[in-house]
Amino acid sequence: MKQLFIMLLLITQNSCSSQNKKESRNNQKKIDTMKTFNIDVYKDWEIDTDWLSNENDKHLKKGNERIRIICHGTIQVEKNDITTPYKYYYVYDSKSKLLTSYGKLFILLEIGKWSYYDENGKLIKEIDFDKPYKFSISDLINKFNKEYNLDLEKPKTVFNLYRYEEKEYLNIPIYEVGINKDAYSSDIEYYLVDGNNGKTLYSIKIAEGEIKSPLNEYIKQVKKQKEEDNAYYRTYKGKDYTKKEWEIFEEEWHKNYEQNKNKGFWDDIFPQRKK
Repeated sequence: MKQLFIMLLLITQNSCSSQNKKESRNNQKKIDTMKTFNIDVYKDWEIDTDWLSNENDKHLKKGNERIRIICHGTIQVEKNDITTPYKYYYVYDSKSKLLTSYGKLFILLEIGKWSYYDENGKLIKEIDFDKPYKFSISDLINKFNKEYNLDLEKPKTVFNLYRYEEKEYLNIPIYEVGINKDAYSSDIEYYLVDGNNGKTLYSIKIAEGEIKSPLNEYIKQVKKQKEEDNAYYRTYKGKDYTKKEWEIFEEEWHKNYEQNKNKGFWDDIFPQRKK
């Protein structure tokens, strides 16, 4: 029985390993096929009339696939499927037609590793845009599905999505998610999520016409709370306490009370309780 279990485990591991290798090969193949720009690849695509096109800025479509080709100094190609919020971004040298950079976006966020190449097509640099965020895009998607019943992978759900490292006051990476929950309203519900642990830091609804920054509103709240915590709260036995200090004091003495219930702890703190 033990040998059978080990055999099944090895088969499962090999299967997963093979699947991961297959996905990696498919991704690499996708990049390799785009390493040189060739306009003939899109000769059977039609003009996407949802957008204005001209000689230097073309919008093409084929089924659910969409592509935008911008010729301005370089050749920029944006490729996506309209059923998903993911987009692939390629930049080519206008003369050699060789790929100079490649990356992936989720809505408007640069995600994963972006690759940069020299004039000979040799990889010279990679930037991992996910590195500052321990809480990943996948984690964020799962969080909103579970906690808010919102699917961030549905393009019409998300009004906007940003992420950044707030280094001036909070010193943490943050996701800023704007959701339009009502198709008949322009009010946007914003969520600030800690990019380290996924905790929702703050949420606010901003009505149409209101000019507010979710981050600034949150920082105001944090500063106000800090001021309250550090302000004078009460005096006990000749000592002044801030609200924060008093909460710590109460907690410590409550623990002591639980251990020494017969010593009149609360009567000592609050003399008015004595009969």
